Amino acid sequence: MPWALWATDLPAPWGLGLGVVAMAGTWWEAWRYAHRPGCVFLIPVDDAPAQVDDAPVEELQMRRRGPLVQLAWRHEGRRHWRLFWPDTLPQGQARELRLAVRAHCISRSPPAVAP
Repeated sequence: MPWALWATDLPAPWGLGLGVVAMAGTWWEAWRYAHRPGCVFLIPVDDAPAQVDDAPVEELQMRRRGPLVQLAWRHEGRRHWRLFWPDTLPQGQARELRLAVRAHCISRSPPAVAP
């Protein structure tokens, strides 16, 4: 982003200043994400809700973004997520997580039938 601001028609001091601010903001967000505490996930096989750090969560979803794995959920009305890089979540564990999330998201209630 700093180079994009530098390439605009902004006066040079403004482009350079905003570029430095943008780069500092990006580094700050990366540092905050890297220092986030870890989570403990529990995905039961029965109808019990999934848990993150011993708190029940809703709408547990897993998405693959190329080599990255994103696990998202809703807790107390807010969206939360964690991103797993290939070096932190080996391929076998990623597959195990995918199967557990998929099995948990399948509705176990009897299917609704039209009268």
